[in-house]
Amino acid sequence: MSSSPSYLDPIVLPLIVGETVLDVGCGYGRWCHLIQSNFWEAGASQPPTVDGFDAFQPNVDFCRSGNCYRSVWQQELPSPLEGSWDTVLACEVIEHVSSFEEVVELLEGVAARRIIFTTPNWPFFRDGHGTMLGFNEFEAHRSYVPREFFKLRGYQLRGAGWGRPTSRFVKATKKRLGARAFLFSGLPRVFPSLGECLVAFRDF
Repeated sequence: MSSSPSYLDPIVLPLIVGETVLDVGCGYGRWCHLIQSNFWEAGASQPPTVDGFDAFQPNVDFCRSGNCYRSVWQQELPSPLEGSWDTVLACEVIEHVSSFEEVVELLEGVAARRIIFTTPNWPFFRDGHGTMLGFNEFEAHRSYVPREFFKLRGYQLRGAGWGRPTSRFVKATKKRLGARAFLFSGLPRVFPSLGECLVAFRDF
């Protein structure tokens, strides 16, 4: 919604495909700026065109002032979307909605080539809270989307961030190694269940 962890960047950016991107829940606009400046990480020869929307109007106004998006608008999910984009990018979004299955189907319907989701890898519920642009009720986490849901829909999975707080292995490693536990930070890419966040993507 407002922002997302930086450990997602090296995993998500290379997954971007095509000439157009929809940034769902664009927040402060970090993904647009990253895509525009680091498009080469996805093997592209030029930056794709990025559109975005967010449920929180102050975020939309902030993104408009940054002049990065072709178009950015206010919209709450689930609600119909018009158009089609090569990549639909929904980072840290579906945990904010109650009817996540409906939202996933809706976003899949406007993805021409690839759809990418990131979401907490464990039940992480919370209320809305203050942001740099004011109190945002949409920051509440209302759902937990398990890995099995994505697997059944044909998604490929990767983990990001060290590590999932409910994992016994992660807890034991952090307790035993302390700050040195970062040495295991690459494991979630191979073993998604260990990641703090889940990255799920699917091609069409």
